[in-house]
Amino acid sequence: MKKNHFSLRGKSYALMAFAAGMMLFASCAQDGFDEESFDIGVYNTQLEAPSTDDIQVTASADGSKQTISWPVVYGAGGYHAILTNTSEGKVVVDSVYDGTSFAVDRIEDCNYELSLEVLGNEERNNTGCEPVVKTFSTFATALATIPSGTDLYEYFQNNAMPNDGSELVYDLEEGGQYTVSGILDFGNHQIQLRCTNQNNRPTITYGSTGTIRTSAPLKIKNINFDCSASGDEAIGLSETPDESIKGVTGSGDYYNIMGTLHIVNCNFNGVNAQFIYDNNKKYCIETCIIENTVVKLTSTSESGISGNSVIYFKSGFINTLTIKNSTFWQASTSSDAKYFVQYNNSGRSTRAGYTMNYVNFMNSTFYNIAASGQWANYSGFSGQKSSTFLMTDCIFVDCASDIARRFIGGSYSSNPTYTFANNTYLKNAATGTFDSEENYDKSGTAIKSDPQFADPTNGDFTVNGSEQLSRRTGDPRWLPAAE
Repeated sequence: MKKNHFSLRGKSYALMAFAAGMMLFASCAQDGFDEESFDIGVYNTQLEAPSTDDIQVTASADGSKQTISWPVVYGAGGYHAILTNTSEGKVVVDSVYDGTSFAVDRIEDCNYELSLEVLGNEERNNTGCEPVVKTFSTFATALATIPSGTDLYEYFQNNAMPNDGSELVYDLEEGGQYTVSGILDFGNHQIQLRCTNQNNRPTITYGSTGTIRTSAPLKIKNINFDCSASGDEAIGLSETPDESIKGVTGSGDYYNIMGTLHIVNCNFNGVNAQFIYDNNKKYCIETCIIENTVVKLTSTSESGISGNSVIYFKSGFINTLTIKNSTFWQASTSSDAKYFVQYNNSGRSTRAGYTMNYVNFMNSTFYNIAASGQWANYSGFSGQKSSTFLMTDCIFVDCASDIARRFIGGSYSSNPTYTFANNTYLKNAATGTFDSEENYDKSGTAIKSDPQFADPTNGDFTVNGSEQLSRRTGDPRWLPAAE
């Protein structure tokens, strides 16, 4: 009986101890600790940082977030993490963590650097260690890196591109030099041509017939172009369209490029003809984005651009055109475009399988373009409920007359959607003449003062005008850094 009594008492004590342990565990859980936070008796120790291989970066299913995690270091007093987006020169995170992970927004096509410092624990007499540094990127994996010195026309003639329908990514070397000696036509291959370092861009130099063309989505990123020897467009659409894309939206007989022509972080120097040209084929590009790019036009009479435009779709149109944080300027004194943008007048979203079409200009600078012509010609968009026009924070100097009127298709109607804000329409800087935009840009926000560019004839559009500075208008590269 005593034995049984002792056994029951022992069991009671064990249950009480277990219950107390569970209460302690629950209390710790409620305080935000987990089992990995316990020091498990680590004292008087020089702590070691996790290896870079043990630091994991995991993207969310939709690619919008990334989680950075590392193994627990027992006995640590916490972790000091500094995450820098080195592509943009921005510190994303600078924080001390008790846990072993954190999540941040994931920006596509950027390089990152993580500095992770394991902190000491004075109560346990544990000493921290020097930060470990891990670099990683959000760039898509490249199919190949093309060596500097390569003629890209010859390279793609001699190296077959896979036909699996996926995007094919080709890297150019940082600071490399490349040529395009002929018409480099990617055809129906979806290509991304890039450098992963926007601060040390390679240069592609066109020959006399050099140009890049496509009939599929195309992304060009972090590249400088010298087009001065070429008489062709800087970027064009294939003269022989891919018949399989004709009418793929289920409406109309356009060659539908389903996706985006994306030009980002590029400089184009010496564009003698059109910047983008459809080569008189009935294309509809779903989306075209020109972002953080500078285009220096040197239009020649031989190119025939005086009768057409910088972005010229003779037979087709772009369903959504967006230009943001970019600069276009005309350096030629012998010739100029008739328009900045021109589409075939039949071009309209509802005729190509879409419900809406858009023209968006944001925080961009335009100088000396179509000064004797008109800004835009796409009458198929004019007055339509399917049309949306947005122009905000742009600067136009010595460009066409009636920019706001031509931007919305030539006439004001209650059908389209219009958004205007903080634009400068300085028709003639020498005389201080401004456009009369009030009947088209009805925002009441137009700036009627000179932006006072530093040296526009030589391509320096640094803003000195007080109103443009205070509202931070035009291409941001010409503005002082935001405080």
